[in-house]
Amino acid sequence: MNVGKEIEYIDFHTHHGDGSSDTVVVRNVMSGEEIPDDFKANTLFSAGIHPWQATADNIRWLKTELILTAANPHVVVIGEAGFDRLQGPSRELQRDLFHFQCMLAEEMHKPMVIHCVRGWDDLLSARREIKPVMPWVIHGFRGRRQLAESLAAEGFWFSLGITGLKEEILESVSHDRLLLETDETGGSIADVYLRLSELAHFNGGQCAGLIRTNFNNLFRKGR
Repeated sequence: MNVGKEIEYIDFHTHHGDGSSDTVVVRNVMSGEEIPDDFKANTLFSAGIHPWQATADNIRWLKTELILTAANPHVVVIGEAGFDRLQGPSRELQRDLFHFQCMLAEEMHKPMVIHCVRGWDDLLSARREIKPVMPWVIHGFRGRRQLAESLAAEGFWFSLGITGLKEEILESVSHDRLLLETDETGGSIADVYLRLSELAHFNGGQCAGLIRTNFNNLFRKGR
C-alpha cells in the first residue's frame, strides 16, 4: 500500500464516514458485520473482535466470522482488539480473544489496532509474550506522560484524536509511530491535523507529509 501526495488527510480509526479524493478513511467493523458493497474510493477497513461484544457463548462464532471478514482485500487492519476492565467478559476470555487476533494479524501480515481501558498490564504482558512482527497501534490514547513513555519504549504506535493530542504526549512518543483519528467524535479529521500542527509547530504540509509517511510505513512492517 502506498498513499500518494494527493492524499491530504488520513483518518486511521473511525466508525463512520467514507474516503474522498483527498482523504483516506479506515472504518472499523466488528466481527459479524459485513463490509458494505457501496463504500467510496479511499475507504479501507479494520475488522476485529471488540471486548465489549464478546461473551462465553459467542466466542467461537466471532472468531469464525472474523476470519471470513479479515480475508476481504479491503480489510487492512485487524482490530479493534484489546482489554477493558470496565466492560466486557472475563480477563481470561479477553486474553484468549486478544491472542487469537494477534496470531491472525501475524499470519495475514496486517497491523493491529488496539482498544485498552485500564488493561495496560495485560497488554504489555501479551506483547512481551507474543513478540509480534506486525505493528500494534493503540487508538484513542488519552493517558499520561509516564504511561505513554513506557508504551513507546515497548514499540507501540499511537493513533491520537483531538482530545489525546497534548504537548506532553507528543514529547513522549516517537513521531514516526504516530497516526491520527476521529473515532466516535464525529468531528473533522482536518481539525485533528490542525491541532497537531499547532502543538508540534508544523505547517500544514509537514503534518500531512508526516502522517502519510507513517501510514505507508505501517504497512511495510513485517513484509
